[in-house]
Amino acid sequence: MIDLLLQRWHTSFGDAAPEVVVRAPGRVNIIGEHTDYNEGWVLPGAMSRSLYVLLSPSSQGSHHWIAYDLDEEFQQHNFGSDTTEWLPWTRYIEGAIRFYAPDTGTLRILIGGDLPVGAGISSSSALVCGVLYALQMMTGRKETREELALLGSRVEREVIGVQGGIMDQSAIMLCRAGHVMLLDCRTRETRHIRADLPGYRWILINTKVKHQLIDSDYNLRAAECGQAVTVLQTRYPEVSALRDVTREMLDAVRLPEVLYQRALFVLEENERVHQMVDALSRQDAAVAGQLLHSSHRGLRDRYEVSCLELDVIADFANRYPGVAGARMMGGGFGGCVICLLREEVYASFAPECIAMYTDQFGFAPEVIAFELGDGAERIEGLGA
Repeated sequence: MIDLLLQRWHTSFGDAAPEVVVRAPGRVNIIGEHTDYNEGWVLPGAMSRSLYVLLSPSSQGSHHWIAYDLDEEFQQHNFGSDTTEWLPWTRYIEGAIRFYAPDTGTLRILIGGDLPVGAGISSSSALVCGVLYALQMMTGRKETREELALLGSRVEREVIGVQGGIMDQSAIMLCRAGHVMLLDCRTRETRHIRADLPGYRWILINTKVKHQLIDSDYNLRAAECGQAVTVLQTRYPEVSALRDVTREMLDAVRLPEVLYQRALFVLEENERVHQMVDALSRQDAAVAGQLLHSSHRGLRDRYEVSCLELDVIADFANRYPGVAGARMMGGGFGGCVICLLREEVYASFAPECIAMYTDQFGFAPEVIAFELGDGAERIEGLGA
């Protein structure tokens, strides 16, 4: 991939090498969905699949950015114009530059990699974090990785308008190979946990659908959780987020049914995160799989962010001999199912799942094999 990107760089920008080359990984989340913006706990990891950002100052007096995978280019003299009509990916880059280094001058940027867009593995957060990290490498500034992750989260909230938490950016910046990261989204404390289970492997199955509900309903779920907190505060003023709520507190306050179901899911999902940490620590694949299955049911029935395509794959996987468990992953309404399955059944499970899904929907899903990799890094020896 790097060789192809370097070829495109030289074709578009000439002989000079990019000043900085950065790898920003995609994000998987073992468990802890929709808990981050409720100040709860999550258990993400960084993928071996990644987005690469090649960057240099431009002497041409205008920005020139290229999205290799989309075969799209963008040129702009300055950011004075309204960005709402820009190509979607350019708004993430513009936001990262504006928030981090608005006076850095015009830039040449090439992005590309092997992260599928719209699959729920945070390709957009990888782009923001990759650009922020590349800008840091170029300018020599010394922010911590935690600070860059928080800035990346601000870009997505304030520029793009998706009211998420800090999980995606923290995973992309902080994770370690072979581990998942227990992240407390209130205190931002982290703990790295081995995620290899002997005889088992993690895979993703990309539905290749992204229903239009995702952005609007993601923000709606965040708003519903906030509404539940407001009602709970009338009796429990010490509550500032659903992370503070116990089941007893929830049952003692008369919430509208929808808000009750949303809040109950968050409480149960937070519990599952801690149970998963224990299961991984004991290398108990059976319990880990049960937690995945339970999480999917909650996301489908209580939080209502699943869709038919996700349910079909999760149901197939959760009935398949040798699969410990599976659940939808990400914001919902499309994207991926994460599965934990025995190594020896992978060869039969993957084609059977593809055939089943293709028969039902008329197109094939993508089975994504991955390893748990390191967070964002500079690729040494390639820049100027």
